Amino acid sequence: MISFERLETALVRFSAGLALFGGLGLLFATCATCLSILLKLGRRSAEALLGPVWVEEHLSWLRPILGEEELVTYGVGFALFAALPWAMIQRGHIKIDLFEPVLGQRFNRFLDLLGDLALAVLAYLILTRQWFLIFKKARGSKEPLGNLLLQGDFEQAVGRMRTAQESQILGVPLWPTYVVAELCVLAFFIVACFCVWRSARALLSPAQVGQA
Repeated sequence: MISFERLETALVRFSAGLALFGGLGLLFATCATCLSILLKLGRRSAEALLGPVWVEEHLSWLRPILGEEELVTYGVGFALFAALPWAMIQRGHIKIDLFEPVLGQRFNRFLDLLGDLALAVLAYLILTRQWFLIFKKARGSKEPLGNLLLQGDFEQAVGRMRTAQESQILGVPLWPTYVVAELCVLAFFIVACFCVWRSARALLSPAQVGQA
C-alpha cells in the first residue's frame, strides 16, 4: 500500500510537471503575439515604402497571423488549466489570513479543510460542466454523441464532431479544447480530493491537537 508521504510526493511532482508543460502554452501565446506584431509592422513599413498595391501583389503573405486572438486564448487557457493542480497542492490560491494569528492553530486547520473542500466541490462542478460541453449535441443532431459511441456508430460520431461548435475566426472545432481542459480539471479534482484528505489528516492528528 502506498504511504501518504509517497502519494503526496508523487502528486507534487505530477502537478509540477503538468504546470511546467502548461507553461508551453504561455510561450506559444507570447511567440504568436510577437510574431503577429512584427508581421503587422513589416507590412505597414512595406506599404509606406513600396505602396499597398505592390505589397499586395508581391508580399501578400506579409500580414498579421490570422486568428491570433484565438491562438493566444488557447495557449493561455491551457496554461491556466494545467496550473490548477499545482496551485491547489501548494496552496497557491488567494487566501485572506488577516485574523489567522489570533484564531489558533486548530481552528486555522479547520478553515484549511473547509477551503480545500470548497475547491474540491468547485473542481467537481467544472469537471461535470466540461463533460457536458464535450458531449453537447451538434447543430441539427438529435442523437447524443455518447450514445453514438456506445452503439459503435463511429462514422456518425466523427461526423457529429465535424459539425460541432467551431471557433469564429479559424473555424477550429472546439471539442478537442474541451477534452484537454477536462483532463486538466480531472487532475485538479484528484489533487483537490487529496488536499481534503491532507487537511483532515492534519486536523485530526494527535500531535497537532496537542500543539493547538
